[in-house]
Amino acid sequence: MNRHVFAAVPLPVHIKNAIHDVTLLLKDKVPFKQWVHPEDLHLTLSFLGQADITKLNSLREMLHRELLESAAFSLTLSTSGFFGKKQQPRIFWLGVEKEPALIELQKKVHTSCEQAGFTLESRVYSPHITLAKRWKDTETAINEVFDGQELASLAGQSFDVKDIVLYETHLDKVPKYQVIEKIPLKGDRNDS
Repeated sequence: MNRHVFAAVPLPVHIKNAIHDVTLLLKDKVPFKQWVHPEDLHLTLSFLGQADITKLNSLREMLHRELLESAAFSLTLSTSGFFGKKQQPRIFWLGVEKEPALIELQKKVHTSCEQAGFTLESRVYSPHITLAKRWKDTETAINEVFDGQELASLAGQSFDVKDIVLYETHLDKVPKYQVIEKIPLKGDRNDS
């Protein structure tokens, strides 16, 4: 049986809660069809799509081996943005400040996924946390209802990246992402 899987950086509870508190304020005034459940908030590294058990087991082994010497690091939340049409976007996201360790981690994960036999997207990696999807109001433009002030309190909040996870998607459940593998990173930056 194939599973729909992706690799991601899980967010700690305090960051999920902070984001959720802000999105609660936005839900009534910013018309998206789907707001991400707080338990489903994450930072995607690679979408794998359908994964059979053989490829998935191969990937698990490769990631554990490849990330064995990858050090833990910190990320800091930054500004928000949108993907899709400028006035009626399809994705509302929160970014993180540029961190070379994240880019290196994503490259290692991407390479491991390809070596395990997955066909991945070729677009440039744009790290973000999806907050909401699918604009639903054809009469209203985003700039009429959102100026970014609500999210300003999140900018500058930091968190440690100590592991990555493989999530399986269950579209019929809420929350819809289930951790099927956790791959730890090595210590933290201050370890010698």
